[in-house]
Amino acid sequence: MGSPFSFEKIPDGFQGFIKEKQLEILNNVVTSAVFGVVLANGVSLIAGDASVQVLVETTKAVLPVFGVGVATSGLIKAFKKE
Repeated sequence: MGSPFSFEKIPDGFQGFIKEKQLEILNNVVTSAVFGVVLANGVSLIAGDASVQVLVETTKAVLPVFGVGVATSGLIKAFKKE
């Protein structure tokens, strides 16, 4: 290993753990992004800074992120079963 934080060679005993943590981090990032957009849209609507049309367009733009979130959750569940 080149350094303590290098992932050049992961010991065999930690392969599953590393994969699980990588999926968990990916799920956390996607979930946080989706939650942030939903919260920002809600606050904008309450504050009166955005029209409903703008919120609808923003939501349409975020739908792929929701899809990634669902796919990520599915992958995490599939890998945890193995």
